[in-house]
Amino acid sequence: MAIVTTFKNILERLENLHPKKIDLSLLRLRKLLLKLGNPHLDLPPVIHIAGTNGKGSVTSFLRSIFESSGYSVNVYTSPHLIKFNERIRIKSKLISNRLLGELLQECEIVNSGESITFFEITTAAAFLAFSREKSDILIIETGLGGRFDATNVIRKPILSVLTPISIDHTNLLGNSLSKIAIEKLGIIKRNSNAVISQQNRHIRKLIRDYTKKKNVKIYEEGFEWKIIEKDYEKKHFLLSFKKKKIYFPFPNLYGDHQIENAAVAASSALAQKAFVISEQSISNGIKKTIWPARMQNLEGGKLSQYIGNNFDIWLDGGHNLHACEAMLRVLNKWKGEKIYLILGMIDGKDPINFISKLSSSVSSVTILPIKDHLHINLQQIKNILINKPNFNLKLSSSGNIHDALLKIKKGSLGGKILICGSLYLAGEILKADGYNVN
Repeated sequence: MAIVTTFKNILERLENLHPKKIDLSLLRLRKLLLKLGNPHLDLPPVIHIAGTNGKGSVTSFLRSIFESSGYSVNVYTSPHLIKFNERIRIKSKLISNRLLGELLQECEIVNSGESITFFEITTAAAFLAFSREKSDILIIETGLGGRFDATNVIRKPILSVLTPISIDHTNLLGNSLSKIAIEKLGIIKRNSNAVISQQNRHIRKLIRDYTKKKNVKIYEEGFEWKIIEKDYEKKHFLLSFKKKKIYFPFPNLYGDHQIENAAVAASSALAQKAFVISEQSISNGIKKTIWPARMQNLEGGKLSQYIGNNFDIWLDGGHNLHACEAMLRVLNKWKGEKIYLILGMIDGKDPINFISKLSSSVSSVTILPIKDHLHINLQQIKNILINKPNFNLKLSSSGNIHDALLKIKKGSLGGKILICGSLYLAGEILKADGYNVN
């Protein structure tokens, strides 16, 4: 118990080191890494993943594919859902409390109280872990953006992967799709290889121009690879990769967008040349992938037991319009059923457009707070909706998930409940549901 308390105390102290001024550069981190012996330059072969949506799912698919091929895999991802250890996987297992505490303490001592962001110093700790506990391959997901992301201090990866880009984090990445794309493209190094997932036409051209200047070999969706068939009866999809056609199974992760994420991961496994990966290993990896809070059915958990068998609870951490569109494709498959939306969003997000897109598919919206974060509230939404007289969806708020579920249960005989809007909220829900993150 003391070890857990120790590393949690260190994490709290590290949060207080955050710089007063925003400095979009990697100088602070490089300075710390130099003092630590440059662990970021002593890593296993890396696959580096950036994008707005799907990068966590693609990371999870790739981890499973490489494990199914018999390789040891280290993984760096963020944010965590329930506990910080989720961010760092050492040979597929969550980093232990003891090792995490030791690494964080080492970084804290070496940093000597200098201003540094929480993500920068915890990324330094992750690099220490990965340089000392080496695996065959390391899969790294960016935290935010790409060009100035703390993960972007690494040497040239064996492959960069760009998942779909959409509007998000405009205060840091820019207020247009083009500006955001340029930031994401920053992970792609000169003379390297990159897999590019589905993008809009304008962004495709921007990517081609950028990668051509950098002499990057790209495997672009719709050209070098694409899904040419989805068979919902046989539950498999047909992938064309460099004109070769290969069948792969549907993943156990729910929704068409997860089939597309699986295709990105399969194409990435085929595109990289550093490791031998068979088509069968890709199939096995896709089938075995588990990734919580991505259209996850909470069947059998504490919350389902609380509300009863007439309700089916689903959880998704999606919070932007691209994620919303993916959810809408799922809701369209549920037509004819009552659907209730429970929404929690960090302040600064766009709840109105999010709700508007889903409004024709849901019976009501309940707004939830998010613990320890500035979040949107019901009054904020109502103030905006005054100018939308045609918006007549039933809106309410609840103080916690149990009250929200009880409110829905009292007003309905059954249906589907979708909880969404934030990965931070998703973590709270999984905790309340008794989910075992290990």
